[in-house]
Amino acid sequence: MREFYAQQHMLFDEQVASDAVTKALKNPDMAQIYLIFRGTELAGYFALTFCFSLEFHGRFALLDEFYLREPYRRQKLGKAVVVFAEDLCRKAGITAVRLEVGRENQGAQSLYRAAGFKEDERNLMTKWL
Repeated sequence: MREFYAQQHMLFDEQVASDAVTKALKNPDMAQIYLIFRGTELAGYFALTFCFSLEFHGRFALLDEFYLREPYRRQKLGKAVVVFAEDLCRKAGITAVRLEVGRENQGAQSLYRAAGFKEDERNLMTKWL
């Protein structure tokens, strides 16, 4: 997580991150975290979180964090992870998956578009409380 947050220029607080991961691991109906390996090497991780929306007719998934270390990018591993995440969602009866991607991250945007993701006509907005 530290690598991902540094790359994305996001604030990383190890204790806060550890608490969030612990909550996710204790509540798989709320969130699930997966480690991605290439052989015995840790290539990255991704997290699926679950939300409820009238627009999506019930539960939907958020591909909340998806990080591949640099040496493992552009090797179709990302595509395989997206397919795996979608399969997990289908098996859980979830019919919509959302994600966030940095405007500058053209490589990830290309991956997601090729997988069938489309940009919404609305802006995602956040307010920290």
